[in-house]
Amino acid sequence: GDPNKPSGFRSVKAPVTKVAASIGNAQKLPMCDKCGTGIVGVFVKLRDRHRHPECYVCTDCGTNLKQKGHFFVEDQIYCEKHARERVTPPEGYDVVTVFPK
Repeated sequence: GDPNKPSGFRSVKAPVTKVAASIGNAQKLPMCDKCGTGIVGVFVKLRDRHRHPECYVCTDCGTNLKQKGHFFVEDQIYCEKHARERVTPPEGYDVVTVFPK
């Protein structure tokens, strides 16, 4: 072997999990917008994106938004507190939360 390498070490690759193979290749897995891995089972749909339920968190504080809802600010999702901090209203205007009907 290489005299510069310590003995007893070998290069190894991380194992690759074949989740798609177990459910059949006909079905394409939705990819998580946050962690980038395929989603099997329950997922959260945000506009045209998907997330694992555990990846459905505020970009700033990491709080799970499951029972709280989310706010998009510049293509990121936030809890209400951090969304308000990111939005600066024009002079003389206040930030008002508007809920869809």
